[in-house]
Amino acid sequence: RDYKVTGVQTCALPIYLAQLLKLRQVPGAGLYFSITRRCPLSCAHCSTVSMLDSEEHSASIFIDFVRTFTPTDHPEVVIVTGGEPLLRPDLILEITESAHAVGAQVSVSTGLYFARKDGRISPRLLAPLLAVDHVTASQDIYHEEQVPRSAAFATMATLADAGQDISFQVIGKDESDPYLADVTSEIRRVFKDSVPAFVGRLGSIGRARQWLETTPEHRDEQFISGPCALAAWPVVAFGGTIVTCCQQNVIDGPSPDHLRLGTAQENSWPVISDRLRKRPVLRAIRTFGPEALAREAEIPFSPTGYCDTCAA
Repeated sequence: RDYKVTGVQTCALPIYLAQLLKLRQVPGAGLYFSITRRCPLSCAHCSTVSMLDSEEHSASIFIDFVRTFTPTDHPEVVIVTGGEPLLRPDLILEITESAHAVGAQVSVSTGLYFARKDGRISPRLLAPLLAVDHVTASQDIYHEEQVPRSAAFATMATLADAGQDISFQVIGKDESDPYLADVTSEIRRVFKDSVPAFVGRLGSIGRARQWLETTPEHRDEQFISGPCALAAWPVVAFGGTIVTCCQQNVIDGPSPDHLRLGTAQENSWPVISDRLRKRPVLRAIRTFGPEALAREAEIPFSPTGYCDTCAA
């Protein structure tokens, strides 16, 4: 596709949700960029506890790191997230331009704070939304308290009509949550089965930790769960620290040494991707899983779950 939006030349090649999920298990195939912690919404379940006055670091942290990509060594896709990344539309455009220049694709995840029931999108936000290769919108009952479903759907329909590839990220309390059946049915109806949704479960992290009651996970150390595929993509945190885990407690830090890859200010992508692929403990986590390693090291399983065992 080739668009001109407010004088900005944009060229995007779609990347579909199914492709992203397939790449998610490939070490170094993707990179998460948390370009801001700021967000104008105050969703009750926010994992990053984002607010409008939350911290935001220099754009150069992210731009300079993308510029270390090369045509022969780059992630296949960069996921730009936050907070709310569209509070920094110019930064998204710069990241996208640099990534596209070496053959990488870009996806942006948004809470749609700007959504309107008529589907209109301001030119300043439309430019990055059409420049990237995929747009994912958060859709759950907590977002709907601040962004009506009708406005979210109308805004996403505007992008779909412009040729952008879109998807929804839907969260519910558990598999029996009636919200999940309701919203996924409406996504199918409104978008005529042409827009996919990734459906997940609400976790007791961030703001949800204050109100979501969960039963501590009991782990039988005779039972070893499988490998962690989510240790395959680095995450550049808000201040530039790079970890190999998307668990929010690890991103917020202090991160354990074996999950910390470096910083965007001091290390290039080739260095980070080499550490990700070759560091023995990370290869073992991806191959055998953290609980198998914990048993070998005689470290007790964490009563709070698989991820905390990995951090330990």
